[in-house]
This record gives sequence, structure tokens and C-alpha cells, in this order.
Amino acid sequence: MGCCSYAKLKSSLVLLNILYMLIALIMIAVPAFAYSMNYFTSYSLIGSLIGAGVFLFLFSFLGLCGALHHHQVMLFFYMVVLGLLCIVQFASSITLVAINDEQQAQILNKSWVSATDHSRSEIQKAFDCCGFDQNVTDSIIPPQNCSELECCKNLYKTNETQCYLNETIGPEPDKNVTSTGCHPCSHKVSEQFSYAAKVSGAVGLFFSFTELIGIVLAIQYRNTKDPSRAYSFPGHGGFSK
Repeated sequence: MGCCSYAKLKSSLVLLNILYMLIALIMIAVPAFAYSMNYFTSYSLIGSLIGAGVFLFLFSFLGLCGALHHHQVMLFFYMVVLGLLCIVQFASSITLVAINDEQQAQILNKSWVSATDHSRSEIQKAFDCCGFDQNVTDSIIPPQNCSELECCKNLYKTNETQCYLNETIGPEPDKNVTSTGCHPCSHKVSEQFSYAAKVSGAVGLFFSFTELIGIVLAIQYRNTKDPSRAYSFPGHGGFSK
């Protein structure tokens, strides 16, 4: 029975860390591919994703080695780091899921103001929008290159503010609304941001629970004696009786 329990715990911990390593490789490969295809041009975003992937890969490798060799020290550090990651990821995921519209607007506004002109132009091109809110924020940071966008090309405008959204209400009784020009980016980005925040929060909660499972498995596996060894030494399967 003890042998089966030991083998099951070892196999479960090995499989869990192999899963983490595969996810880490995806986190490294996808941003690199996206950058090579010019889907993203933000060095900080690409670097952060690749860095997180490298950290996850090395961390998973530590857990895999600890599981394969039943190494007490490796498993201890693995449990400590995994516990910290679980707490941080759980808190971050709850924050993403619970974010409201007002907080979302503040985050987007601060991000737009702190972004470079190149990043703002890339966002406008990607979402076919002009400016952030076409109001207060754009009076502080005037939009650029709006006349080159698809939503403004047919209007033959040369002034950026002339590309702003213009809605005309038709006569009674239908009062049909006719729209010309470009929507503000806050309108289009907020929908994508809200969806991404909810999905990221849900995925983060799922992985925080897998990390909790990993902690439980590591604790039980670390305290389980290797039945194939007559004697165990500190750092390799515990202490002898």
C-alpha cells in the first residue's frame, strides 16, 4: 500500500510539473513568434511574457528533479515558492474578475497617458479608432495619424479632430442614427479589456488551484518514505528510522 501511495504521488507530481513546463514553453514561443511576425512591437510586453515563461520553466524543472530524486531540499524550496505563487496568483485573479467599469476606465486612461506615441498609433491602427475619449484626455494628448485610418480615409480629412465620431439623428418618426468618422479607442478597447480581464482571472484561478494541489502533493510526497531504499539520508527521501 505504501509503495502504491509513493508511486502515485511521484507520478502525479512529475506529470504536474511536465504540464507546467509545456505551458512555459508556450509562454516563451508564442510572444517570440508574435514579435517576429510584427503582431506586437512592445519590447516590455514581449520581454515580460518570455521572462515569466523562463521562470516557470526553471521552477518546473526544479520540481521535476525534486520529484524524480525524492530530494527533500528541492521539494522544500519548491513548496515554498509554489505557495507564494499560489497566494499572489489567487489575489491577482480575484482582482481581475472583480474589476468594475470605473476601475477599468481609470486603468485604461492611465495606460493611454503613459504610453508612447508609437504605441498609441499602433492601438489606433489595430482597433481602427481615433484618440482615447475624444474629450478631456485627447485635449491633453492630441491624437496623431487618425487621417491614415480606414474609418477616416473616406472622409478626406486632414485635421485629426475632424476624424472624430459624428452621429446624426434622423427625422421623426424613426430617428435613425447615422455615424461617420472614428470611434474613440476607449469605446473599443474597453470591451476587449473587460473580456481579457475576465478570461485571465478565470484562468489564473484555475492555475492557482492546480498550484494548491501541487503543494499538497509535494508535502505528502516529501513525507512519504521511498520503499525501494533500505536506508534514507537527509536530503534524499528523509531520515532513517
